[in-house]
Amino acid sequence: MATQIPSFPASVVTESREIDERLERIWETPPGIVGQLSTVDHKIIGKRYLVTAFLFFILGGLEAAVMRAQLARPEQHLLSPEAYNQLFTMHGTTMIFLFAAPILSGFSNYMWPLLIGSRDMAFPKLNAVSYWLFLAAGTFIYGGALTGHAPDGGWFNYTPLTGPQYSPGLNIDIYALGLVLLGISTTVGAINFIVTIIKLRAPGMSINRLPIFVWSTMTISMSIIFAIPALTVALAFLFLERRFGFHFFDPGAGGSPLLWQHLFWIFGHPWVYIVVLPSIGMASDVIPQFCRRPLAGYAFVAMATVATGVLGFGVWVHHMFATGIPPISATFFGAAGMLISIPSGVSVFAWLATIYYGKPVFRTPFLFMAGFIALFVIGGVNGVMTAVVPFDWQLTDTYFIVAHIHYVLIGMNVFPVIGAFYYWLPKMTGRLLNERLGKWNFWLMFIGVNVGFFPMHILGLLGMPRRIYTYPAGIGWDTSNLIVSLGAYLFAIGVLLFIINVVISLRSGQPAGDNPWDASTLEWSTSSPPPSYNFAVIPTIGSRDPLWEGRLFGKMKSVLSRGPLLAEGRQTAGTSMLDAEPQFILGMPSDTLWPLIAAASLSALFVGLLLSAWSLVAVGGVTTFVSVAGWLWPRAEMARTESLDGGRSSGWWGTVCLIATEAAFFAYLLTSYFYLASRSTFAWPPAGPPSLRLVVPNTLILLASSGTMIWADRGIRSGSRARLRAGLLLTFLLGVVFLAIQAIEYRSKGTVPGDNAYSSLFFTITGFHGAHVAVGLLMIAVTSVRAWLGHFSPEKRFAVTNVALYWHFVDAVWLFVFTALYLVPRAW
Repeated sequence: MATQIPSFPASVVTESREIDERLERIWETPPGIVGQLSTVDHKIIGKRYLVTAFLFFILGGLEAAVMRAQLARPEQHLLSPEAYNQLFTMHGTTMIFLFAAPILSGFSNYMWPLLIGSRDMAFPKLNAVSYWLFLAAGTFIYGGALTGHAPDGGWFNYTPLTGPQYSPGLNIDIYALGLVLLGISTTVGAINFIVTIIKLRAPGMSINRLPIFVWSTMTISMSIIFAIPALTVALAFLFLERRFGFHFFDPGAGGSPLLWQHLFWIFGHPWVYIVVLPSIGMASDVIPQFCRRPLAGYAFVAMATVATGVLGFGVWVHHMFATGIPPISATFFGAAGMLISIPSGVSVFAWLATIYYGKPVFRTPFLFMAGFIALFVIGGVNGVMTAVVPFDWQLTDTYFIVAHIHYVLIGMNVFPVIGAFYYWLPKMTGRLLNERLGKWNFWLMFIGVNVGFFPMHILGLLGMPRRIYTYPAGIGWDTSNLIVSLGAYLFAIGVLLFIINVVISLRSGQPAGDNPWDASTLEWSTSSPPPSYNFAVIPTIGSRDPLWEGRLFGKMKSVLSRGPLLAEGRQTAGTSMLDAEPQFILGMPSDTLWPLIAAASLSALFVGLLLSAWSLVAVGGVTTFVSVAGWLWPRAEMARTESLDGGRSSGWWGTVCLIATEAAFFAYLLTSYFYLASRSTFAWPPAGPPSLRLVVPNTLILLASSGTMIWADRGIRSGSRARLRAGLLLTFLLGVVFLAIQAIEYRSKGTVPGDNAYSSLFFTITGFHGAHVAVGLLMIAVTSVRAWLGHFSPEKRFAVTNVALYWHFVDAVWLFVFTALYLVPRAW
């Protein structure tokens, strides 16, 4: 492991005022509106995430307040049924999609580079576009509410109630397109987190020295890559069925409403852990600081975190027991639902052991994390209860489930988030929050959440259904509903007290100092707030608690005040995946407007899809391509990237992550095809297997294009720019021919997507693959222009390698599509 100052080709220096001023000039965001719009500083982006997500939290809370006023007494009519449907849909969508995950992204964006000893995220411009797309998605969804077209199918959006027959209008289209846009934001953010932790850790920060918060965010980032595509496929199916007459969920045409539920919950259950695991990481890192000892069972908690993320993908049918699945499936998924409680129990016992063997200091952050443990146990237990199939049959659509989901989202997400604000806001602002107000804040929220949500269990056991807008008097629900509403309002008062505390802190809070908690982790080694460059010199890490090493080991193992300066422009250290040994000096991009332009262009495309304004779709698509090409175009600062030992570049890892999520997307498409085929009551395909006359030579053409791309890539590796240009041109031409022949096949097929479920899936799967071929051709075109401009050499060919990797993926996916759609039907 790299436990000494690494041999970077840069001066080893000690921090000084002159160095600080020099780095500040390099890294600071220029003042003014242009500087704010173009910034790629992870700290500014993180704060924007936090503020925006919290504003959505307030909106969701106001929606909940109106609903609880409606339900506080029986037979009230503050809201019509239609208004209530829209309100509870917006409340659920807001809290689950626009608050719970983005608020965690805000903390991760701000804290990750500080926690791992980096100066920024791996892809700062991707970080910026992720935020702008999040803002655009939230605005898109709430724009529908402001224009009278709020989504009204519930946050789960079950078909066929949300299909064209029962939900005409734009309401559900806004839901579908808004969540696809949000999914793009979430996915690119996850890729950024994964590559950051793989490549940008400080020397010596091996994986067994990572904070648990980093472990948890890394785990959910991997989950996002494989979970979001399931939701994207479901939303794409829904939009195509609503707008273009496709038949994915229509039983009369061979579709199935249960396909939506399978796809949604394949996404939905991992999403539960996506919005909970970072909170577990926060608790695991904050509790030890106030117990004055390292976390008990660090390795077990890290492994439990990863295990929870993996097991989360095996529990989706846990939500579908009442749909009539076979008993063997119910047994398997019921067992999986119980099994997933084991890693959660590991974390709980580790926290309790840390508190028991430590010396707890009862400051506000610790109180919120301790309250979280109690709520975590309640929310976990009532969740595991629903893994018992007969129990779930009785309570699946009652308020018992509403109680469970609120203990998960409020108790296991909001409480750690508020605790994290009390803990890390002094680092962000340089000012402490008021401790007395903080304790009042905690007790109001803790009492409020239990008074508000625990009686929901009783209401569920008494038979109160979910999603009803009113209820008759005299059936035993009146008192409990009134208590629930009062508890919800008490919780809201606690949230208001937190907001007041933050405002007071920002105006006149006590100065925090660099390390007000005497904490052990790396972020507290910098000033509060941190400088724009984070660390004057790149630290070298020797333990999990670098600021406590003197008291834990009697000597310092980490080197924090001396190290490589890396000040030839915006630079940071790149290290190896496992042991964090030096590999690169990474040139980081300067501030730029391209991410904002790209997000605005993509948003315009989605507005065009919503309004069927195809000219706007075309303009949005072209400007999106131009803006992405503009931000990827090489800059002088990026030329400063130097390889020390030939390790994989950040771009290569980013491309691998992109391929992984796209592979999952096609896997869900093909799984949907086989699922509907297995349930079909008529011949599949209805007109017999598709002809091989055109597709076989077309497949050979596409495979040949992989050969020409390999030839081009090897050409530049050997120093032949002419071979690179020729290979790229041949690959481009073969790709164009493939698309042309596919278009001819479409025209000669004799069927259209709206004929039946089979035709819908055939055209959708091949169409999405064709779209990926088109994207690959655009990438090859830009790479070809750069090749003619002489941008590439044997030492600087990362872009060629990454484009080749993507193109090979597109070709490989076609083999699966060809096999599933053309060959397998011949064996049936």
